[in-house]
Amino acid sequence: MKPLLLALILLCSAGCARGQDKPRPIKLTPLPQTRVAIPPGHYSGISYVGGRQYVVAHDKADGGGIWQFTVSLDSLGGITTVLAAELPSNARGEKGLDNEDIVFVPERKSLFVVSETTLSIREYGLDGKPTGMQLEVPEVFDTKNIVPGKGFESLAYNATTGLFWTTTEQPLQADSLYRLQSFSAATLKAGKQYLYKAEAPVVTPEEAASARAYVLGVPAITALDDGRLLGMEREVFVPQGLTAMLTESFSTTTIFEVDPIRSESAVLEKKKLLSFKTFSLNLANFEGMCLGPVLPDGRQVLLLLADSQDGMGGLIGEYLKVVLLEYD
Repeated sequence: MKPLLLALILLCSAGCARGQDKPRPIKLTPLPQTRVAIPPGHYSGISYVGGRQYVVAHDKADGGGIWQFTVSLDSLGGITTVLAAELPSNARGEKGLDNEDIVFVPERKSLFVVSETTLSIREYGLDGKPTGMQLEVPEVFDTKNIVPGKGFESLAYNATTGLFWTTTEQPLQADSLYRLQSFSAATLKAGKQYLYKAEAPVVTPEEAASARAYVLGVPAITALDDGRLLGMEREVFVPQGLTAMLTESFSTTTIFEVDPIRSESAVLEKKKLLSFKTFSLNLANFEGMCLGPVLPDGRQVLLLLADSQDGMGGLIGEYLKVVLLEYD
């Protein structure tokens, strides 16, 4: 075989291999958010267990802050009923952990919960009791390096890749970019770290400082089987004064795709998949996100969970939102 022909065959083979390895484009289709009749709470993170069952992190509960949600869907992904109950063991354990997110790890038949206060990621049994195991968090994520109140907010896990993922709600005090940290499920040790740049806020610093409530950052991550991650960014603004609060409040939720496994850039490239707003009387501070069941038509449920801050005196409802995920 001539050298030039051989080189062309090898080049084509390499290109075809890369093409096969290239993930399929993702399409997200949002359904209307649903106000659910469950006890008001500080529900912050969610993970799918199977069937209709989910586990939820409550950031003001003691111990693991773990609740169970039973979410019934129709064949098109619409939410029909939601039941919520706290695990009995939550009445015991450490207090003030500010548990922000949770993942179900099927191989270990356990749950991992991330604490914003202690910057720890601890393992709990399915009964909500701690096992004593936790991920080995790098020293850079020390409380002295964290913007106060803006520590770990997200936690993701994927059984196919065997990786956990987390980041802080805002960059470390000395950083301008987020540190997206991976962990091995096999060893519980920290793995590679990647840089992530968030979108610029809409609200000015002066408006944020004078607001009744303002939050900005990355509250949730979801890991896919092919190594990609879905990252949620949100900005919520609630001004002072009842009239302004009822007419000018808004929240913006945006979901991006990043691909750390295949990335060759110092800063992860992002692709915007979905962005939506809620306003005033239907204001929803979405903080949790997880994959759910696959529907009969092949699309998969991506379930978003809002934190109502215990309903803010009845002004804000408890909301879930289904987004349908499909591959083009």
